[in-house]
Amino acid sequence: MRELELLSHIYRSNPKLPPGVTIPPGDDMGAVSIGGVSVLVTVDQLADGVHFDIAYTSIEKIGRKAITRNLSDVAAMAARPVGAVAAACLPRGFGEANAKALFDAMHATANSYDCPLIGGDISVWDQKLILTVTVFAESDGVEPVLRSGATVGDTVYVTGQLGGSLTTIENPMGYTHHLDFTPRIGLARVLASNTDTRPHAMIDLSDGLGLDLTRVCEQSGVCARINTGQLPISPAAGIAARTSGRPAWQHAMSDGEDYELCFTASASLPRQIDGVSITPIGTIIEQQAGPRVLIKLPDGTRVDTADLGWEHTG
Repeated sequence: MRELELLSHIYRSNPKLPPGVTIPPGDDMGAVSIGGVSVLVTVDQLADGVHFDIAYTSIEKIGRKAITRNLSDVAAMAARPVGAVAAACLPRGFGEANAKALFDAMHATANSYDCPLIGGDISVWDQKLILTVTVFAESDGVEPVLRSGATVGDTVYVTGQLGGSLTTIENPMGYTHHLDFTPRIGLARVLASNTDTRPHAMIDLSDGLGLDLTRVCEQSGVCARINTGQLPISPAAGIAARTSGRPAWQHAMSDGEDYELCFTASASLPRQIDGVSITPIGTIIEQQAGPRVLIKLPDGTRVDTADLGWEHTG
């Protein structure tokens, strides 16, 4: 089973959903109408051995990521979070002190984003730690930005730096971006609330730029051409490249867990908003046969984008 195949199966049921579903599966958040108001919802899991290694990660950082991972989805919709619920499968023997530290970190992080943790469920089992968090959000006067609006001629932008987000224990710089990142909620709402800067399409970069931008292109019926010489490559991607033997641009395209934003817009945007860099990396082009995302190296070489990104398989 491949994740993309399962998601495609789920998306095929969208036309059968009731009219109260205002944003169906296929975006960073879904939405339903409650009392005439559209409520946006996202859910994510955090699993030991997949999204963190508890042997090397503090309980506080695990609790923080459990919340911020969802809030990056909220940012991708240019929404405002209003509350969260959480479910935890705690390993037997996890201990009361660890459990309290974990939930204290989740509470503190949620409160810092005005997204109080209002409920959930706890169980104990003989496997590794798993956390599941659901976040509710509202548009609050800013129309949500979907993945389906990219237009031929748009510029493709990304925030921050990309690649090497999981480079931790071997990294002398101590780079732990996948744990310490800041969800780009404020920046997204600034962009989306202004008609001169509003993105046509936007997505959270959790599975790698190559795969996530492919999702935008599929939803929008277009392709994208990316110039690797323009990618904002993180220093950690360079360290990862020396270890893997692959070029740093590949790590920037495929490592995942960047939790930055990728979006398309027709406007020429500032290179920075509120201290966060915004980098133009390519162009939206007409749909054509072959890969949705076309990569062009500085020497003009074109590269196949297959497998550039993280995908769950089983």
